[in-house]
Amino acid sequence: MSEFKHQHPFMIILETVKSIIYAIPPVFFFALSIRDELSSVDIPFLAAIALIATLTYSTAKWYLFTYQYENGYLHIRKGLLFKKERSIKRERVQTVNVITNFIQKLLGVTSLHVKTAGSTEAELSLTAVTLQESQNIKTYLENHATSGSGKNNTEESETGNSKVDTVNTYNIPLWNLLLAGATSGRFMLLFSLIAAGLSQLYPYIPESYLGFVLERVIPQNNINISLLLILIFGLLLLSWIISTLVFAVQYANFTLQRREDDIRISYGLIEQKEYNLNMKRIQALSVKDSLLRQPLSLCSIYADVAGGSSEKQDYVTTLCPLLNLRDLSKFMNNMFPEYTIPENMQPLPLRSRKRYIIRLLVPSIVIVLLLQLVPYGWVSLLALPPVFLLGLSRYNTGGTAILEKQLTLRFRNIHRYHVFVLRDHIQTMQISSNPFQRMSDLDTIGISVLSSRGGNRFALADVDREESGKIWNWFSRN
Repeated sequence: MSEFKHQHPFMIILETVKSIIYAIPPVFFFALSIRDELSSVDIPFLAAIALIATLTYSTAKWYLFTYQYENGYLHIRKGLLFKKERSIKRERVQTVNVITNFIQKLLGVTSLHVKTAGSTEAELSLTAVTLQESQNIKTYLENHATSGSGKNNTEESETGNSKVDTVNTYNIPLWNLLLAGATSGRFMLLFSLIAAGLSQLYPYIPESYLGFVLERVIPQNNINISLLLILIFGLLLLSWIISTLVFAVQYANFTLQRREDDIRISYGLIEQKEYNLNMKRIQALSVKDSLLRQPLSLCSIYADVAGGSSEKQDYVTTLCPLLNLRDLSKFMNNMFPEYTIPENMQPLPLRSRKRYIIRLLVPSIVIVLLLQLVPYGWVSLLALPPVFLLGLSRYNTGGTAILEKQLTLRFRNIHRYHVFVLRDHIQTMQISSNPFQRMSDLDTIGISVLSSRGGNRFALADVDREESGKIWNWFSRN
């Protein structure tokens, strides 16, 4: 029987660095709040005490955590006052994820996270193990799936007694990643974060600097609109450039591999991530055409995954961050032949169009009328044409398609989605209608799939009753 193992001693360094990084924001803002009293505090002494305490805690955490894997089990021991021991059957393991950040890469170690069926968090998280050890654990835990033919979900060709595996691989070049980052829309989120950060730091900016800026933007109490617009545009441009580069670095070297039922996703430059996924856990595929990507005929592909934890990447997995729509059919045939792109979609009936427009336009008109009571409220009138066009676009986008084993829904909120769901993966289907829909023989179709703890639901409103009946019969038949 093999002995229990410790993680690499570099775990002590990594845990200490992580604790320090997490402590910086609260300590920084706390120091700002008591900056007048800091002169009487021995800051180096307190910092040294905090560092020693953090190192001691990290060392104890490293020493008291041990693991062992043999005879089809993964054993874990941890704790000082309250000892905990846990054994996990290898067959229960669903995912083994390997993540390597920049510091770990320099130290020659990696982190490994093991998750099982029914768990919301990782059953085993190793902060620092050697690359060879992580591969040993990964191979051992995934070996239960290689029984019988010894392979999972791969095409095999036989010549005599030999078998050859076929691995389908998809890589995304750097240019496509930059294009994906530029059209991801993340710059607006970054712009909001920068603005929020500046608002928090505003009270601590020297008045001389603020006065200099205000004199340029609001000279003699008259707002310099041109300069103000330039500042806003410059901040947006900076946010766009940073978000594009961050996206490209995050998804650098993106590789998707399919071997029988096993899917491997790896990406990242500074923080390298590797996720393994079994095809049986995929409950639905979603093709997303974001607003910025639609004019360029670009999309991204996601999978709703059963048994995921509370973290979004565990129950909604990015299968492809950027793909040209003309290559979608080829991509699906090579990587996910279980799903089919319908040649024709059943559009929504013409009588649904007014409902989609009214559903958005009426609340917007009410808000616009209320805004007329405030100065410059007339500017809100400019929002009505885009709202009208959005409602019309939602109607034009809506559609359904029934294949032998697959249901396809097409809909739009701001972005456009195609959702492909196999009949066996639909947990529940609901056909509902309100009094106004019943007057027009319309229904709302809703389907739920097993992904996160609460599941995920897709819905399409104002479908022709005859079409919703066909979908219900398709789902209900044996």
